Amino acid sequence: MPRFDHLLLKRALPAIIVFCTVANALAQTLPAAAAHMKVHRIDQTWRFNQDATTLLEATMEREALSDQGAIMIGKASKAYNSELEKFEMLEAYTLKADGRKIAVGQDGLQIQQGIAASGSNASWPGVEISMITFPDVQKGDRTVSKYRVTSSRPQLPGWAMFMDWLPPAVTMENVNVRIEAPRSLQLGVFASGMGLVKSQAADQEIWTASARVEPSALDNNAINLARTYPRIFATTIKDHGQLASLYARQAQSKAAQTDEVLQLASQITQDVSTPADKAKAVFDWVRKNIRYVAVYLGAGGYQPHDTAWILKNRYGDCKDHVLLMQALLKAVDVESVPALINTAAEYESPEMPVGYNHVIAYLPALDMFADPTDSRTPFGALPWSDSDKPVAVALAQGGMLMRTPAFSAQGNRILVKSVFRIDAKGMAQGTLSVDAQGYAATNVQNRLDQIPKGMGADAVKNMLESSRLRGRGTLQYPPVQRDVLSQSFKAELHIDNLLNDPRSGSINPHPALNLPIYTLSNMGNYAADKRSYAYACTPNAVREEFELQFDKAYKILRVPDNLNISHPDGVQFEAQYIRVDEPEGTTIKGFRQLTLSHPRHACSPQDYDTRRPVLTRIVRNLRSGVLFEQP
Repeated sequence: MPRFDHLLLKRALPAIIVFCTVANALAQTLPAAAAHMKVHRIDQTWRFNQDATTLLEATMEREALSDQGAIMIGKASKAYNSELEKFEMLEAYTLKADGRKIAVGQDGLQIQQGIAASGSNASWPGVEISMITFPDVQKGDRTVSKYRVTSSRPQLPGWAMFMDWLPPAVTMENVNVRIEAPRSLQLGVFASGMGLVKSQAADQEIWTASARVEPSALDNNAINLARTYPRIFATTIKDHGQLASLYARQAQSKAAQTDEVLQLASQITQDVSTPADKAKAVFDWVRKNIRYVAVYLGAGGYQPHDTAWILKNRYGDCKDHVLLMQALLKAVDVESVPALINTAAEYESPEMPVGYNHVIAYLPALDMFADPTDSRTPFGALPWSDSDKPVAVALAQGGMLMRTPAFSAQGNRILVKSVFRIDAKGMAQGTLSVDAQGYAATNVQNRLDQIPKGMGADAVKNMLESSRLRGRGTLQYPPVQRDVLSQSFKAELHIDNLLNDPRSGSINPHPALNLPIYTLSNMGNYAADKRSYAYACTPNAVREEFELQFDKAYKILRVPDNLNISHPDGVQFEAQYIRVDEPEGTTIKGFRQLTLSHPRHACSPQDYDTRRPVLTRIVRNLRSGVLFEQP
């Protein structure tokens, strides 16, 4: 599944982050690097030219606070597009605690040509990476590097830009950014969390910004971080729609209506007549016949191959898939245009058009988005990473910012049924059956697709072991069909230790295995007292139907209480637990159903405060157990 590796954002890892060597901090909760290093100084000067070329001079000074910190600051790297940019290391040295400077020698500056990767991971022959290794770095020392990057031409005509974020991963004592541009260029500059001052000198406009950053912890699974951190952007493009139009014009030059394209389009659509059916046929052909491979060439990721190259090699990246789909659809009179999107956990657009990392297709006549790189999602649906996202669409009448559809609860639902018969020794036999629809079905299909033929029993054994259970079983399911968002399976189970201690204890009325199919695993985490960042809250509906049959040796002491909650913020929950006492034993049966029907995939800290009390009650009920003992 393609993720984060399609369109290459210009300087996709900001210079500040790369030279801090804390890029992973974007995904971490605790700022672990802050215990080992800090940044004393970051100075950047950007010069924008009238022809949309740029010059950057940057200086970084870091200090090791521990032995581990000495390892962290002892190396630094800078990636740049050698086809568009020239890199020069101006100065690099270790500054010892006693004031001595030890310069980086020639052997301490290595240049790596290109990035190679297997499978669908991104490779980029045109990139160069300058790797600096500083000499004699110890605790208390600092490393200093100064470099220059000069661009020779822009990635898209007339587009020059830069973007930098300051994640709270380490202390940054003094961050200074200076931007210079001709007044006639009409450069746009935005900053948040940084003091920004604009001035003029002759025909030049000058912006200066500064900041100090203290490390802080992130919420678990925080999202929309790009709209949260201190940041500064500059761009010659006025809005996201203009960026989409620029990209589309450059890509269009590769979408020639050749005889090969016309004949293939006619062949693919020979048995269908409506625009929707033609679009589905072309979409299916592209996703099934063109292998996804991310290879960046030319203009750093914004230039697709032409249709002849794609059809000859039968592979390409996202730009190639969308371009070929666009050309084939045009051949059968169905309009399709590219749409730029960000597949990261960002549900709001940056304040300025500074780039995207993926491109999908938009079909105006059908008002439908499609991602032909995703072979696991059928026509008419989008994968999770593309859903409920802002998207810059290159419409014929002009580019504009739109939004992809969000999931609905009824379009993302799971039904889980289980029956377990528990004997006097705590052993159980039973069945687990699952029926999933929508995106939930894709998740189930992904798991089933990982099971080699004839190894269903092994998969069940591993599933039980990962649930800290001993046992065995069989697995049955219909063949995975990626043309439909529906999947079911059934497992017959024999579990040796469903009850940890059969003499007395507690067991959930619906014992959960290590699978993401249950209510508790699909409602999100509401354990924190409060949140400071947005969080993911995907709409879904989960219904559990269960039956626990206890041997007559057991005495049932307690059954969970029924609960029915309806919250105005799109939360509905109902749980019923029925106890049936019979001579051969006691049966606990019932159901639990949770529906989260909010309209977006991202929720704010205020949403969290509103929902937390009711969802805490639901979690308490879901974790309630059946108390038992053997007299």
